[in-house]
Amino acid sequence: MKALVIEKPGHVTVKEVEDPEPGRREVLVKVKACGICGTDMHIFRGELKVKYPVIPGHEISGEVVSLGRDVASFKTGDRVAIDPNISCGECHYCRNGMPHFCENWEAIGIHRPGGYAEYVVAPVKNVYKIPSGLSLEAAALAEPVACCIHGQDLLDIKFGDIVAIFGLGPIGLIHLQLARSRGASKIIGIDLVEDRLQMALELGVDHVINGGDPHLADKVNEITGGRGVDKVVEATGNPMVLKQAIRVSGYGSKILVFGVAPEHSVTEVEPFLIYRKELTIIGSFVNPFTMQRALKTLASRIVDADKIITHKIGLNEAPEYFKGRLAIRKALKILVVER
Repeated sequence: MKALVIEKPGHVTVKEVEDPEPGRREVLVKVKACGICGTDMHIFRGELKVKYPVIPGHEISGEVVSLGRDVASFKTGDRVAIDPNISCGECHYCRNGMPHFCENWEAIGIHRPGGYAEYVVAPVKNVYKIPSGLSLEAAALAEPVACCIHGQDLLDIKFGDIVAIFGLGPIGLIHLQLARSRGASKIIGIDLVEDRLQMALELGVDHVINGGDPHLADKVNEITGGRGVDKVVEATGNPMVLKQAIRVSGYGSKILVFGVAPEHSVTEVEPFLIYRKELTIIGSFVNPFTMQRALKTLASRIVDADKIITHKIGLNEAPEYFKGRLAIRKALKILVVER
């Protein structure tokens, strides 16, 4: 089969590789769509510890073409989405309901061959049927939506809350739509890119502020009557933004650190403000037990995938995108699709 292979940092190509075969309790899926994620770019740049060569891609949808031994819950032709995060089910964390902290964790597209290929193999427990009426392309967003749902479960947005979202890329726009569905009374979108601010307005954000505005905190205070926001989603991955998030937070508010900052980056915060405001700062990692909910959320159009998916490219075009040679403007989510 054809697959996109990152041979080493900075070196990517599409080439013929051996066709995968499903093992016991595994499913072979013909890939129809796979979203490009920041993690894939980190692998390409050598910013993530992986064993090269690697076939990346973890936001996957497709059709079942073959079943391994002892698989009875699927049949060939089933339309499915794949949860890339594989837990062992036996370690301390798996036995205590925290499989996303599995001591033997593996991920499709990082440790195992991923979705930038004609076919991919996944454990049957990681494969989910796509609801009727939901397209294969929209279903490729199930994994990022599932991650956002987990984060919002932790953040616990309540009816009437005022929410600020820093970063209006695909993840921030998913959070925006989820926050609205959870009853947020006002949502403030913050980003440096004007096109993304405009898209947030199309998706129903109440206020937008350019993240480079030196009066950002003052503008938030004006919107909130001087009380600050109740909940913050940090979806930029920029460690400097946490300081801004603390400043715009009101008394008793929660801050969700969702964006992936570089592993060893540091930032300055003001402990007095955390103490005085009784702030809660929480992290969120991947998507434990939320894939099924994500597919239902996409099927109901609580999250509008069509607005977030802005470009589709073929597998043969993908290396040029990784190298920065493919001219794609105003991109949000880009899918690698079957052609």
